[in-house]
Amino acid sequence: MDPCKKTNATDCSHCVVRVLSSFCGNLNPHEIDTFMKVKRVHLYEKNDTIFYEENSCTGIYILCSGSVKLIQSSKTGKQQILTIVSPGELIEKSLLFHPGRHSTTAQALEHCEVSFFYRDEFLEVLKSNNHLALNLIKTLSEEIENAQERTRRLLFKSAKERLAEVLLTLGRKHGTKHDRELSIELDLKREELAEMVGVEPETVVRLLSFLKKEKIIRFDGKKIFIVDEEKLTHVSG
Repeated sequence: MDPCKKTNATDCSHCVVRVLSSFCGNLNPHEIDTFMKVKRVHLYEKNDTIFYEENSCTGIYILCSGSVKLIQSSKTGKQQILTIVSPGELIEKSLLFHPGRHSTTAQALEHCEVSFFYRDEFLEVLKSNNHLALNLIKTLSEEIENAQERTRRLLFKSAKERLAEVLLTLGRKHGTKHDRELSIELDLKREELAEMVGVEPETVVRLLSFLKKEKIIRFDGKKIFIVDEEKLTHVSG
């Protein structure tokens, strides 16, 4: 299905994740109706690619449900997962105001619903609505802070500290609380965790074993449970 094709998508006014979004969480009924008129929705299954790195970007993508990983490749072909996008977030924020090529590849980690807006239509809506424009500025500011934090993490933290931080982020953004434990609900392979941390899969396996031995995390099949969030926070530095 063409990602620009309109479908019988969920009405934005009844969206259960909209309240969690820093961009569209405070839209009034008129603003919601304006966006509904210009949005197109695409449904993706697990492992489907939403867009490819270096391909031309023609618009803006907002994740409505599911989770998406953003991958960047080096000149040698080595891949790194930059972040996991949550519902209510813009999938890629660097090309909002000007045409260009995608700087990452976006791949669905599970069944996803994505709203797509052609750039010109999106910008026309922003021009006539200061409230939406301010929300977008806030969202972009948060992304700049996140990018700076990712750079700091890669430069100054050890592999163990980076893994602990990744697990905490995944648990808090994509986890479920079970009494004192926090389960990471995403079905991530060890290779994907390694790409997020910036190490080889063997290093991730060894570090996970260490955290398990210290009774900081535990496993139930492939699912990771954070048993002691305070200790994991300490390990993250």
